Amino acid sequence: MTTSRSTFASKPRSLEATAFHDGAHGIDPRTGIEQIEARFNQELSEEKAEPGRKLHDLESRLQQARKERPEAEAVWQKVRKELGDTPPPYFHAVVMGIFAAFAQVIDTLFLAPTMDILNIASTFLQYLGAAGLAAISTGIFEFAFRKHADAKNETDRQRAVAIGGTGALGLIAWGLLRGRELQFAAGLSGNPLGDFLGSHPILATMFFIFITLATPMLGAAALLHGWIEFSGARTWRRIKGRFDELRSAEVDLARQVQAEAQHFEEIERRKTEQCREWKAIYSHYYDRGRRNGARQEPMWSVLMKTAGGALLATPLAFLIPAAWFPVQLALPIVPGIALFAYFSHRRHHPSYEWYLKQENTQFAETPDAPKSRELRAPQPRLLSKGDEKYDNS
Repeated sequence: MTTSRSTFASKPRSLEATAFHDGAHGIDPRTGIEQIEARFNQELSEEKAEPGRKLHDLESRLQQARKERPEAEAVWQKVRKELGDTPPPYFHAVVMGIFAAFAQVIDTLFLAPTMDILNIASTFLQYLGAAGLAAISTGIFEFAFRKHADAKNETDRQRAVAIGGTGALGLIAWGLLRGRELQFAAGLSGNPLGDFLGSHPILATMFFIFITLATPMLGAAALLHGWIEFSGARTWRRIKGRFDELRSAEVDLARQVQAEAQHFEEIERRKTEQCREWKAIYSHYYDRGRRNGARQEPMWSVLMKTAGGALLATPLAFLIPAAWFPVQLALPIVPGIALFAYFSHRRHHPSYEWYLKQENTQFAETPDAPKSRELRAPQPRLLSKGDEKYDNS
C-alpha cells in the first residue's frame, strides 16, 4: 500500500483510505479526481516558481549578452585593426615615463641655480621652485600637444599652436635671462666662465635657449607618448576581455538556459506522472470500496478491548493504601469507561484508515477438482462395402 497522503480535509489522511471511503459511500469519483488535480497543480506551481525565476533571469542575461556582443565585436575589430592581434606591451610606456622623469630632474638641476633672480637664497627652496617651474613648463607643452592631437577643426589646432608658442617664447626669454645672469655672476666672482660667455655670446645664447626649451618639450613629448602607449595597451586588453567575456557568457548562458528549461520540463513531467499514479490508486481503491464495502466493528470487540484495558489498569490499584478503597475501585473503572467511549465512538464513526481496515473480505470459490474419467475400450467397427480392399491391404 502506498504511503501517499491526501489533503482533502484539514486532517491529512491516506489516499487509499479516502478513495475506499468514497467508493463505499457512492460519492462521485470525479470530485476526488478533481481534488487530486487541484493539489498537483498547486504543487506544480509552487515547485516551478523558483526554477521559473531562475530561467527568466538566465534568459534576460542571455538576451542582454546577445544584444551587447555585436557592438563589442565591432569595437574589438576596430581596436584590433589599429593595435594588432597581439596585446601591446607596457614596456615602451614605462621607458617613456622614465625619460620624462629624467627630463624633469635635469631641468630642475639646470633651473635651481638661477632662482637667485627671484631672490630665493635657500638651496632647498631653489630646488623646490625649479621643480615647480619645470613641471609648469612640461605641463604647458603636454597640454598643447594633447590639444593639437585631439583637435576637431582648424580653430582648435590654432589654439594649441598659440598655447605652445606662448610657452616657447616664455622659455626663450627665460633662457636668455639665465645666460645673462650666469655671465654676470661669473664676472662678479672672477670665474673664467664669465670671460668665455662674453667672448661667445651667440653660442652661449643658443645653448641656454636650447637647454631651457628642449628639456620641458622632450619631457612633455615623452610623457604624452608614454601615456598613449599605456592607454593603447590598456584599451586593447579591456576591449578584448569584454568581447571574450560576452562571447563566453553567451555560450555559457545558452547552455544554462537549455539545462534549466529541461529541468523545468522534468518537474512538469514528474508531477504529471505522480498525478497519474495518484489517480490510478484512487480509482483502484474506489472500485474496491464500491465492490466490497466495509463492515462495522462488532460490539463484542469493543467490550473485549474495554475489559482488557480495565484489567491492565487493575494492578495499579494495589499501589494505593486500603484506606482509599473508593479510589482503588475507581482506578480500573475510569480507564474502562474512557476506553469504552473511545472504542464505541470509533465503532460508530470510524476514521478513513480504520474504515479501510474493516474492508469486507471476499473469498473466491475454489472450483471442484475434475472427476477422473476412465477410457472406454474401443468397440469393433464393422466394415462397410467398399472398405474390404483397404482392409485386406
